[in-house]
Amino acid sequence: MPRLLPSFYPACLLLCASLALAQSSAPLFKADVNLQSIAVQVTDKEGRDVRGLSARDFTILEDGHPQTISFFGAEDQSISLVVLLDSSSSMESSKKLAGVRALLSPLLHGNRPEDEVLLAPFTGRVGAFEQLSADQRVTSPAARVASMGGGTALYDALATGLCNLRSATNVRQAVVVITDGADQHSRLRLQQLIQLAQSSESQIFMIGFFDKSEYDSYRESGKTVNLVSGQEIDNPLQVFDRIAKESGAESFFPASERDLQKAIGHILGILQAQYTVAYYPQDPGKFRRIQVKVNRAGVNVATRRSVGSEGTDKAPVHFSANSCEVSPTAHPYPWEPHVTQSPSHATLYQDDFSDPHSGWPNHPGSRYVQGGYEISAVANASKSAEADGGAPRSRAGGLDITSSQPAPQYGGFGEGSLAAYGPWWSNFRGSVSMEVSGPAARGMVFRLNDEGCYVLLLSGAEKAKDISFKLVKKIFPFNGEVPLIPWTHITGPALAALDRDGAKHRVTVECIRDRITILLNGVQATGISDSSFLEGYVGMAHYGSGRTLFRELQIESLP
Repeated sequence: MPRLLPSFYPACLLLCASLALAQSSAPLFKADVNLQSIAVQVTDKEGRDVRGLSARDFTILEDGHPQTISFFGAEDQSISLVVLLDSSSSMESSKKLAGVRALLSPLLHGNRPEDEVLLAPFTGRVGAFEQLSADQRVTSPAARVASMGGGTALYDALATGLCNLRSATNVRQAVVVITDGADQHSRLRLQQLIQLAQSSESQIFMIGFFDKSEYDSYRESGKTVNLVSGQEIDNPLQVFDRIAKESGAESFFPASERDLQKAIGHILGILQAQYTVAYYPQDPGKFRRIQVKVNRAGVNVATRRSVGSEGTDKAPVHFSANSCEVSPTAHPYPWEPHVTQSPSHATLYQDDFSDPHSGWPNHPGSRYVQGGYEISAVANASKSAEADGGAPRSRAGGLDITSSQPAPQYGGFGEGSLAAYGPWWSNFRGSVSMEVSGPAARGMVFRLNDEGCYVLLLSGAEKAKDISFKLVKKIFPFNGEVPLIPWTHITGPALAALDRDGAKHRVTVECIRDRITILLNGVQATGISDSSFLEGYVGMAHYGSGRTLFRELQIESLP
């Protein structure tokens, strides 16, 4: 990924850091890596920006102790800005991406020729960072950002953006993020990102462009949100507010394109009107509480509340050599140790669930047990209801979809539970073994994404002659099922294969483009074509009372 231009040479650094320049109101360049810069917004009682202040009007306190101001910049300074734009399939399908493209131009245009502006798309992965020239900034560069599909790796995208700003030439630095999703695909954890944000000098402005139903669901939830896949993710409303406040910025949750335009205009106004004060801390990197005071009556001061990282790890985020990509080696996904490459270069994922840290949901309803992985619908429903203070609430896995309606009925088996995780699959062959007992339905969920999923279920008693199978698709946010193959009794070779193994069955699903083939204990049962979902997660499903024990999940990519 392109990096910003390197800082000036040491001789120039010393000159720029001279204390004699502390009273100057002209924009200055960054002195060196130890100079701690702080963006400050000053407003009056009516919320209007207060302009015309000088360094003499400001006092910086670090852990209560006054600091010497070594740099001062007034409003309309040059800025180094990173804009991160969510280009996932949900942004594209909801037409939000087109609206954002049209509204970003004022922010990308910048204020001064010396501005540095980087634009990057992100989904479940982070796209290439493009440093925009002065000419490119006036030609609607956001129009070139195309949908990349996939989910949301917000934490990784933010870390990569902050990394790119480490070599910025301007003291004023900011990141603006626009997304309609919650983080589900990052290698980093939230606390690692928070530590990185605390130790950076950039303000981070967060814009969550959620649908009303999504926003209401997040607002009613606690620190985490439950996914249909069984995973729990950080509540984006709380995350966005925390990230913004830690960096001395603001978060916004526009309900329309008009509100989004206002949010972008507000951010632009802040960046144009802010002051920059900087000082040399005695212990760089150590966490310190700071306070900026202004010697004017009746004004409000908005700035970051701390500098340095609260964490004990001085390098909470590791990047790849010669780039700002979050290091896959230092920050692997939990499922990655279970992935290998076959001699034919196919990706092979195998999990016998003996490692409770391989990343699958692990709570009373979906959990690791001795000998496999167990799912029980009733426990999951109770857990969801308790977490949400009433009716079960769920979100799709990958998924920017919420629903407060009861789960669909599968052949009278009641509420169901899904567990889906691991790599993202397009063409694949996946299988899992199940121990069948009791009147319930169980099987596989596949191609689970933000639009919906397929669910293959087997039902019946332990005897093979009583077992039926069914294939349905769920389209989010619609909470019902669309039958593709109705309940069908197993006959012929497939029946004989099931009868051989008694209550232990191995279900296999093979997907090649729009063709879905179902095999039971290695014998093909049926096939069907449907192009509703062409990629997503793979996992297991259980509907009804009791529980199902799953063993030996194997998935292999197909050409």
